[in-house]
Amino acid sequence: MTTPPKTIIHVDMDCFYVSVERLHDPSLIGKPVAVGGPSSGRGVVSSASYEARAYGVRSAMPCSQALRLCPHLIIVSHGFGHYAEYSRRAAAAFRSLTPLVEMASQDEAYLDMTGTERLWGAPLAMAGRLRQTVFDETRLPCSLGIGSNRMIAKIASALCKPAGLLWVPAGSETAFLRPLPIRRIPGLGPKAQERLGALGIKTIGQIQELGENECARLFGNQGAELHRRALGQASATVGGEEAAKSISNETTFEKDSADADFLNGVLAALSEKVGSRLRAAGLRARTIGIKYRYAGFETHTAAVTLAAPTHDDLLIYQTARDLLAARRHPGRPLRLVGVATTNLGGDGEGQMDLLSDGATGERRERLLGAIDALRAKHGFASVRSGTSRSNWREE
Repeated sequence: MTTPPKTIIHVDMDCFYVSVERLHDPSLIGKPVAVGGPSSGRGVVSSASYEARAYGVRSAMPCSQALRLCPHLIIVSHGFGHYAEYSRRAAAAFRSLTPLVEMASQDEAYLDMTGTERLWGAPLAMAGRLRQTVFDETRLPCSLGIGSNRMIAKIASALCKPAGLLWVPAGSETAFLRPLPIRRIPGLGPKAQERLGALGIKTIGQIQELGENECARLFGNQGAELHRRALGQASATVGGEEAAKSISNETTFEKDSADADFLNGVLAALSEKVGSRLRAAGLRARTIGIKYRYAGFETHTAAVTLAAPTHDDLLIYQTARDLLAARRHPGRPLRLVGVATTNLGGDGEGQMDLLSDGATGERRERLLGAIDALRAKHGFASVRSGTSRSNWREE
């Protein structure tokens, strides 16, 4: 008996932080808006409205640069509590239609809707119902991609933003991907895109035509994975919260601190510990998060989902550092910071890291292996990065 194809929906809340701020201040509607840190110093953009994006403003851009591109840009400080509340409301709306929900971050999720057709109708009908349910509960817009696996659903949601809905029926994945630019393949980094571009390969269809053997010749062990993704083949597994796994470390300081160098050093040490634990378990993480607590015990969390999973200390640290810089109030001392990794999978699951840097990526893997071997023999503290602060205690 043939197993019926999965129905996976990827929900992406459009300009989530900006949309939440506009609910609280309707005067922001229709104007170029960014949510982020202060324009002075090292504040960065966390979310930008489509009006701001028209000027080139984008996430992770320094606010000072964003203002140069769009002088009339309105920068709103983060309203931490608001975002968590609206994320909870959205998650509740998702679970009202299916128990198989995986929150990839505060503003995006994967839903397995397989077998719910009798309840909610065909894929387009169920997606329309889902979008209306989300709006009723949150008053926020979202875009939905529907496909037979996670990758196709995510690409579809990205193509139909803002507030769109796109269904890729099972069996049409290869044709759907064929005209798209190669950058749409998750995990295909700039270096790999450059190598493909040098061969005149600009579209996913051209990768399909290369065939698995030629892809393997060009990209080694990752070539088969590249070709598989170009054909639209990817994981369709969606895990609920009860199946979620995480690896994390956090520490409370002996003395509260607002010093950025000190905080970054502690994040580096925590990231080294987390990366080492991931590699020891044969896992990679797709989502990197932080936890931080102010002197008055006010606690916040934030996370970002990567294009490809990782177990590399450096990437975990850089992601955690940027998250903290974007979200904490620079003048307020912290008493605790933590680094967490979630959306974990095996070393071979969805991993295309080596495509990003070719031989450099392979050398990095060998280096991490050597570091782990030295730590196993001489203790964890025997190898630390120059940034890492060793005077922290694990909790």
